[in-house]
Amino acid sequence: MVTRWVSVAVSIGAVLLAVFVTAMLFWAIGRDPIEAYAVIVHVFVDPGLLGESMARGVPIVLATLGLIVAFRMNFWNIGAEGQIYLGMFAATGVVLWGAASHMLPPALMMPTMVVTAFSVGGIWGLIPAFLRAKLQVNEVLTTLMMNYIAMLFVDYLVYGPWKDPHGHGFPLTIPFPDYALIPLIPGTTITSGVIACVVVAILVYYVLSRTKLGYEIRVVGESASAARYAGISYMQVALLGMLISAGLAGLGGLSIVSGIIGRLRPRASPGYGYTAIIVAFLSELNPWIAVPAGLIFGGLVTAGEALQAALRIPFSGIQVFQALIFLFVITGEFLKRYSLEVSWGRR
Repeated sequence: MVTRWVSVAVSIGAVLLAVFVTAMLFWAIGRDPIEAYAVIVHVFVDPGLLGESMARGVPIVLATLGLIVAFRMNFWNIGAEGQIYLGMFAATGVVLWGAASHMLPPALMMPTMVVTAFSVGGIWGLIPAFLRAKLQVNEVLTTLMMNYIAMLFVDYLVYGPWKDPHGHGFPLTIPFPDYALIPLIPGTTITSGVIACVVVAILVYYVLSRTKLGYEIRVVGESASAARYAGISYMQVALLGMLISAGLAGLGGLSIVSGIIGRLRPRASPGYGYTAIIVAFLSELNPWIAVPAGLIFGGLVTAGEALQAALRIPFSGIQVFQALIFLFVITGEFLKRYSLEVSWGRR
């Protein structure tokens, strides 16, 4: 195993290499790489764009923290995107019910949305966890396929029963009232969801490092068979771990409809759940690193839109950038974990 400093250096080198390769791609399509990166840097220094970047980073951070829990127990949860959509569905359902019934006081709206989004997202994650623990069904397949079920279910709602009757035919729900929106930090353009991300990171760190469940998650992640031999119930750990993992992704969905859009619409997540997989590996499953890394990737999403407007670079360009970071980080992880020996045959 390599030292901590070498590990960090390899990760930084992977990101820098991805930046260099992306610059070559910008140059290949006839765009000035320096101008393109100037646009990206501007996103992080302009107060208005920075606030937008932070808002877009919140769902990425929350989903990443959830994935860290799942990945720590060696459960490959690829379904954060679908769990985000279930969180959006749950939060929106609370708002619509509250608006229609007038039975939910404004002061209780946001707490109810938080509890409901976490619960529904978490329950959605219990399905692949149960199938893995009970029937040994590969969780990569189940979580990935369930993403499409969740997205199409939300499409059905916004095109059908939840469509705003005064929305001129657009597939949108009614706008959320002010008391159902995530407020800004007073005196800034930054959403208070960033504070929630820090609090959740502290809780995830505490659970993983200071509780019995965290110990069992680590043991299961090292060896499921050894965990069973030690008397640890794999079923119980898998269910509880995925309840937390998917529940946090569900909170990411809440932050989208209440902190970015202000209502539910089709394809409200431009792949935040998949981006969270990149951030989880980039942060080396460390909750403290996940917060700044996720917020930076939120800035990259905003930068993608800025590049579209300024240089007419398609949004797929920023997705290529993210994919390159993921590719180089995974390559770096491989090099850190395995040493290659080359034996030269004698002539």
